[in-house]
Amino acid sequence: MGLIFIIFVKGAIKGDYDKFYLISSDTDLIPAIDIAKSENKQVIYVSFEHKIVSHALKNVCTDQVIITKKMIEKFAT
Repeated sequence: MGLIFIIFVKGAIKGDYDKFYLISSDTDLIPAIDIAKSENKQVIYVSFEHKIVSHALKNVCTDQVIITKKMIEKFAT
């Protein structure tokens, strides 16, 4: 298990967050997502347009946000 897995699970159990934005396509995190959800936490899978989306993560997470080029350009001033 990696450090992000431990921080993710520990934070869920301790109540450090209500919503977690996952910017990763690592399906090894699915057990951590399940634990967070069992602690009534929202887990939002963040992906980028025109990139490969992990359907496994999309299906297990509470919601999904797709970052578009237009969204990034809005903040690149």
